[in-house]
Amino acid sequence: MLLLFLPLFSFSQNVEETLTKSSKLVAEKKYNSAFELLEKADPKNDNADIVLAKENIVLGYFVTSIMHQMFALKDLQPNEDVMDYRGKEGTYSMHVFRADSLLNRLIKTQPNNNKLYVGLGNYYYEAFLHYNSNWIETPETLFRLIEENYTKAISLHQEGYMTYYELGYINLLQKKYTQAVDYFNKSIELNDKYGNSTYNLAFAYLYQGDQTNALKYAIKSIALYDDKAYKGDAARMSAEIYGKLNDSKNEIRYYELSDKIDPQNYYTLKMLLAKYVNINDLKEKETLNTFYSLAPENPTIYNDLTNIYANKSAELIIFYENKLPQYNANKKIYGNLNFYLAQLYIASNKTKAKECLLKAKSSFEGTFAKDNAVFKAIDTLMKQTD
Repeated sequence: MLLLFLPLFSFSQNVEETLTKSSKLVAEKKYNSAFELLEKADPKNDNADIVLAKENIVLGYFVTSIMHQMFALKDLQPNEDVMDYRGKEGTYSMHVFRADSLLNRLIKTQPNNNKLYVGLGNYYYEAFLHYNSNWIETPETLFRLIEENYTKAISLHQEGYMTYYELGYINLLQKKYTQAVDYFNKSIELNDKYGNSTYNLAFAYLYQGDQTNALKYAIKSIALYDDKAYKGDAARMSAEIYGKLNDSKNEIRYYELSDKIDPQNYYTLKMLLAKYVNINDLKEKETLNTFYSLAPENPTIYNDLTNIYANKSAELIIFYENKLPQYNANKKIYGNLNFYLAQLYIASNKTKAKECLLKAKSSFEGTFAKDNAVFKAIDTLMKQTD
């Protein structure tokens, strides 16, 4: 009688050994080898645990994805990261892995396997993140499928903080703020160290008009992040909420904290400069120079500066005039400076505006094609100087 159970035990043992070996390869960044090991062990995708392990590899470590139905994988060196290759051309191993159809097939025979619902919900969530409205299904359908599968997993007591976080996130995107708050709070109950749950909870409260709770969780999320970009963004959101509360002192304080955490961030410096201009802070000139230096070739920065200095255009004129000698050899920047100087001069000094427009046109002629919209804009402004 004991011999009857031997094949089943042997098969189960082999699956566990395969999964252990695969996990070890993933830890060594041998992603393609790990997937191929699993593929060899279960080529027909009949074993739920192996299929879920394959899914984790392709979703977490793909180099290239084709509609999340085919995935390119690569074995990396210890000092390499998958993001070094993602989206770039190269020679990779391609694998067809339609996780949605595979998991749905397994669910038909294992309707109470809660892990399958989590895997399916996660697959649809990742498809939305990477493809949004360009995937096989619409975002609305994906939201429904994510919610259906995660809700089923929860009913089968397969609860995890990421499940609740992702439910919160898709509800936030659908402007279902009450539901989003509930899901994010549940995620935090299960893992209060995950910064994204706390950060997005702040957003959900903010959209509800609850600025007190929004501020509480925005500030809390700063300490939870290690990544400087996320950490700086959380500090910037805290500043924005203080602004809504008309607390200018703390608004500036948190913009400065954001700038300290993540220096040279365009959006932080833009808001910080606007505050300094409004209160005539001594740090204005240094911040203006730093902000401008981020992108002097980009027209967006000039438009933003025009708005920031709407009531102090004379100061901006002086700044641009002082920059002209520095960028005399750079036709694009020199042209931008003259073009936007012309806009500032045109109301008070048409002669100077016309002079700047001629210089801008001369600079741009060697930089842009003749049909570029900037030449039409120059001609329109030129008529206003006559």
